[in-house]
Amino acid sequence: MLQLLSLTLAYDDTRFFGSVMFTDPDHPDDKPDTVLIDHADEPPWFRLTNVDPDSQDLTVPAMVEADRIMRFILRYTPDRIGRTAADFPQS
Repeated sequence: MLQLLSLTLAYDDTRFFGSVMFTDPDHPDDKPDTVLIDHADEPPWFRLTNVDPDSQDLTVPAMVEADRIMRFILRYTPDRIGRTAADFPQS
């Protein structure tokens, strides 16, 4: 299970970028998993990139959690990037 260590997100009226970092409580001395977040012009309106080149698969736990966090944030603040709540349906 991952634990959120840091979330940084900067955005203006049309774009955003940032990163999210996770630690593994079972392995506290390991390097944190870091996922970069960038704006995208099509759903889901963001793009994720793991800084570990071997962990780009969207099923990697850090990628799954970053995706979940971004969908939550954008669902509740879509107007900040020029979208509406309809662009972020609850699943």
